[in-house]
Amino acid sequence: MSDIDPITAQMITAAVSRGAKPDAESVSYALLDARFRSFEITMRLDDVIAGVRKVRATFTVPTLDFA
Repeated sequence: MSDIDPITAQMITAAVSRGAKPDAESVSYALLDARFRSFEITMRLDDVIAGVRKVRATFTVPTLDFA
């Protein structure tokens, strides 16, 4: 996340920490919950969704082995 501006990075972190899915509605609700202003959300929504998608894609879910 070093190549994006600090506010967008904060928004991505806030959305991920609130369990947002990489879609407009989920990310918007998470950012409103984090008390970002609606104009900030609107200006950066596509970038935040892409950031959430990237974070979720790199997250691995442990699996149980039922041998």
